[in-house]
Amino acid sequence: MTLALGAASAGGVALAALAVPPVQRALGALLAVAAGAGCAVASRWSARTLRPAGRAAVLARPERRARATIRRTASGAAAYGVALGDRDGDCGAVVATRWQGAAAVEVRPGDGRVTADGDAIRVGMRVLDGDPARQAAERARWLAHRLDGADVLAVVCVPGMTNRPFTASGVLVCGARDVRRVLRSAPRVFGSPDEARQAMERLWKESAATGPG
Repeated sequence: MTLALGAASAGGVALAALAVPPVQRALGALLAVAAGAGCAVASRWSARTLRPAGRAAVLARPERRARATIRRTASGAAAYGVALGDRDGDCGAVVATRWQGAAAVEVRPGDGRVTADGDAIRVGMRVLDGDPARQAAERARWLAHRLDGADVLAVVCVPGMTNRPFTASGVLVCGARDVRRVLRSAPRVFGSPDEARQAMERLWKESAATGPG
C-alpha cells in the first residue's frame, strides 16, 4: 500500500509537469501533495502497528528459552500464560517443581549482567520494562490464594543473565542456567507429583474459563 502511494506520488508530479493547461497543472500538483501525505500517514500507521508485534516477538524468544529450561530441569508440572489476577496480563510460567514446590515465574529478555537499583531491574544499563519484580510478587500472591494459602516462590527469569541469582524486592532474579537451583528452593506445598499435576490442570482450566471470548 505504501509503495503504491509512493508510485502515485511520483506519477502525480510527472503529470503536473507535463500537463499544459494551468488548471490541470494545479490539479496534478494537488494530487501529488495529497498522495505524499497519504504515504506519510501510512508509514506512521504501519510503525505504530508493528511496534507492539516487534516487542511481543522480542519477548517470545526468551520465554521459549525459559520454558524449555524449566521443563528440562525443574518442572514436575507447569502451566504457561495462566491469568492470575485481573490486570497486567498473564503469568509467564506457573510451576509445580519436581520437589513439590510452587513458583510464579516472570520472564524478561536480556543477556549479560543483571542488577537491581531500588525497584528497577537492569540488564547492563537497560531497565527491564513492566516492573517484573512487582509483577512476579503479585503473581505469587495470587497463586498462593489459588492454592489455599500455600507458600509460593516469586521469580524473575532473564534467560541470558550471566551473574549469580540475587533477591530484589523479595523476588529471586536468575538466568536460565540457574533456574533449577532457584526453583529447588521453593518450599514444598504438594503432597505428591499427582497432586501437583492436578493443581496445574485446575489452574489452566480456570484461566481458560475466565479468559477473553
